[in-house]
Amino acid sequence: MSKLNRDSEGCYRKVPLKNLQIWEPCDAEDASEWLPPLDDDDASSKGYPIRPKWLHTTSLNRFHVIVQPDGALWLEGCLYLFWCAAVTGLHHFTISNIAGDLADMMNEFEAAGKDANDFRGFKPGRPTYLYKARLKLQIAKGELGIGTANRKISSMIGHYKWKVSERRFSPAAPMWKTEVKHKRYTDEVGNTQVKEILSTDLTFPNRKSISTGRFIKDGGKLFPIERINQQLLLDALVNLGNPEMLYAHIISLTSGCRMQSTLTIRHKDIVKGVGSDSDPDKYALYYIDMGEEHLVETKKGTNQSVAVPAWVHHMLDIYLSSTRHRNRAAMSAIKDEDSQYVFLTRTGKPYYVAERDRQLFNFSAEAGSAIRQFKQKVSIKLKEAGASFTYRFHDLRATFGMNLLEDFTRQLDGGSMNQIQLLERLRSRLNHKDIITTMGYLRYREEHPLMAQAQSDFESHLEGLVRKEQHKYDQLRT
Repeated sequence: MSKLNRDSEGCYRKVPLKNLQIWEPCDAEDASEWLPPLDDDDASSKGYPIRPKWLHTTSLNRFHVIVQPDGALWLEGCLYLFWCAAVTGLHHFTISNIAGDLADMMNEFEAAGKDANDFRGFKPGRPTYLYKARLKLQIAKGELGIGTANRKISSMIGHYKWKVSERRFSPAAPMWKTEVKHKRYTDEVGNTQVKEILSTDLTFPNRKSISTGRFIKDGGKLFPIERINQQLLLDALVNLGNPEMLYAHIISLTSGCRMQSTLTIRHKDIVKGVGSDSDPDKYALYYIDMGEEHLVETKKGTNQSVAVPAWVHHMLDIYLSSTRHRNRAAMSAIKDEDSQYVFLTRTGKPYYVAERDRQLFNFSAEAGSAIRQFKQKVSIKLKEAGASFTYRFHDLRATFGMNLLEDFTRQLDGGSMNQIQLLERLRSRLNHKDIITTMGYLRYREEHPLMAQAQSDFESHLEGLVRKEQHKYDQLRT
């Protein structure tokens, strides 16, 4: 088998590949190409006919393989990763994690002198339980979190299940014990449901954090930005003078969009002719469709419509007609104006490349790294201003939610809506499937009653700030 570069540490490791061509052996008369012999100097080494794999995509934009300590490919690991990509259609980020987890598993087996296929003997000596013991020690030392450990266990279980079903592997003793558990959950309309789940004795118990008032659980732990710090953040963004970063933050602060969605908004999503200073309905809401069926990406591809104020559409419409943006769009690989990204770097590349566009941009896996780098500049400005909070782009969603809740609470106090309507409107604007997630915002407000500012007041301030900046930078209107 062909060798890759040896690793100085002599361990199993994952290696990324781009544009992996997918072929299969075939009869000579059906061949599209012939693979050359592996060794031209070996008379017994022969080439063979190949063709694109039947009923399958001709390439994988990104893929990972696992390399052994001797530099050769680990055959079973690589075949399993290919099966994950080609048969189950797992996302390449997930496959990257699995590749790293399996490389770690094999390194632990190597260190223990354990054959990954040897399940003879007592339970502690079997590969699966041995690996769990190694992870348990790392957890005890504080080197590994329970969530990460369980992900590694899940990757290992998936690999062994594949060996049994696809490679006819028959272990000498049980690899783990499976039990059925029943879990209660609240559905999107607030009803309690029970679902059946399978669990193994390899998994570590993990009491997941819930929103108790210290944070909001909404796709991760989010910490809303307090009222005074919201102003400090806006001041920092304005002082840094980067229109793309300012506008990206404003979109998330006025819609609750996650970074992935904000940065994949396209020209066709911006409504023209609304939201100007003379528009009496400049605070009206216009929806952007997102998800698997649309160009704008969402977490897990969930289809949703996100409300964005008219004045924000107007702000972006002005930016799209600017020389600054037109110059960037001219360098982009996307030539269809409707499909063009709003947020492009000065070299014409998207700040976040959507999955469907990766091939256009040389199989780029760009996923918002520029914003993460920009965070450092923002943090420096905030420190200079005496801010005492940790700035994270992801917290803009929770900040929007809390400001919106403050608006709705005013309406509740004024008698224009009841509590059920408040909860449903908040759930709808944040596109929550689970009402429990929405209730986390209410619990947070109980603990921090003076933290948020009304979204209507905040948006009015934001709009004034943007108009001032657009007048300041006249080139944005050119």
